[in-house]
Amino acid sequence: MIPAKWFGSYQTLVVHATLVAVVSMLCAALLRALGRRLIAHAARHTEPLHEALYRSTLSPLVALILLGGTYLIAVLVNERIHARALAHALGPSLQAAIILVVAWAVWNLLEVYPRLRRPRAHELDPMIYDLIGKAARLGLLVLTALMVLRALHFPIDSLLTVGGVAGIAIGFAAQGVVSNVFGAMVVYLDKPFKIGEWITLPAMNISGTVEHIGWRSTRVRGFDTSPYYVPNYIFNTYVVETPPRMQARRIQQTIPLRYADIDRLPAILKELRAYLQNHPGIDHRQSQMVNFTNYGTHSLDIMIYCFAGTVQWGESLDVQEDVLLNAAQIIAKHGGQLALPITRVQMQAPEPEPEPETDPHAETSPPRSRGVPSA
Repeated sequence: MIPAKWFGSYQTLVVHATLVAVVSMLCAALLRALGRRLIAHAARHTEPLHEALYRSTLSPLVALILLGGTYLIAVLVNERIHARALAHALGPSLQAAIILVVAWAVWNLLEVYPRLRRPRAHELDPMIYDLIGKAARLGLLVLTALMVLRALHFPIDSLLTVGGVAGIAIGFAAQGVVSNVFGAMVVYLDKPFKIGEWITLPAMNISGTVEHIGWRSTRVRGFDTSPYYVPNYIFNTYVVETPPRMQARRIQQTIPLRYADIDRLPAILKELRAYLQNHPGIDHRQSQMVNFTNYGTHSLDIMIYCFAGTVQWGESLDVQEDVLLNAAQIIAKHGGQLALPITRVQMQAPEPEPEPETDPHAETSPPRSRGVPSA
C-alpha cells in the first residue's frame, strides 16, 4: 500500500509523468504507422531514394520521440527531488543519445540505399561503390564514438594519446587482421574478381562463386553449395584464377588409332585439319593443331589442340563433344578404327618334378622266408 502522505506529495509528478509517457507512446505509434504507409507508397512508385530515407529514419525517429518523453519525465523528477547529480547528467546524456540516434539513421541509410537503388551505366564500379560504403560506415563509427565521448565530457586528448600507444601494441598483436584489411583493399582497387564471378584458388583447392567481400574474409560458394570463408591476405599471397575472364576455352584431346591403320593416317589427319578449319564453334584466332604425336603402347596417338569460341563451360563441352564425335566418324570413313588397350597374358606350363635317383651300388637283402625257425 502506498502511503497517502507520499501520494499527496508526488501526485502531480505521477500524473504529469504518466501523461508524458502516454503522449510519447501515442506519437511513436502514429509515426510508425505513417512511416509504413510512406515506405509502401515509395516502393510502389519505384522511388529508391525516398524509400531508403523512410526505411532508415523510421525507427530512429520513433526512438527519438520516446527519448524525448523520457527526458521530460527525468526533468519533472529532477524538479521535484532537486538531485544535483541528475541535473548534471541530463544534458550530456541527452546530447549523447541524440548523437547515437542520428548515427543510427545514417548507418541505416548507408546500408539500405545500395540495396534499393538501380545501378546506372555512368556510375562507379560496384566494387568501388561497396568500398566507399564500408569506409563511410567505418568513419561513421569512429566519428560517433568521439562525439559521444566529447558530449560526456571525457578528456579526448589524453584518450587519443593513450589510444595511440595502445594501438601500436594492438597492431603487433593483430597483424593477421591488418593484413586481411589490406588484402580487402587490394581486391577492391585491383579488382582481380568481382562479386558473382567464378574464381579458383589452385593452392587452396577452392573453386566457386564469390558472394561477399568483407574486411576480414571473402565468402566463396563452392559448386557443391558449400561456403568457403577465405582470409583476404590469401589473395595477396597465392595465385587466383578467374575463368570467366579467359578469352576462350582450350580443347586438348588425344585420339588413339590402331597400328593396322598407319597407312590411312595421313588422309585422316588431312581431313581432321580441314574439319577444324571450318568448324563454327572453334575460335580460329587461337592456336589450332592436329598432329600424330606418339607411338603408344597399343595405339597411334593423334593430338587435337584448339580453342572453343566461348568462355562458358557448358557451351565449350558441347563443342568438344561435337569435335570428338566427328573425329570418330572421319576415322571410320577412311576405314580406320579406334584402338583399344590390349593386355596380353602368357601362361607357362609348370615343369615336371624329377624322379628320385636310385643308387646302383646299394645291396638289397633277400626277403626273409616265413617258415618254422630252425632248431
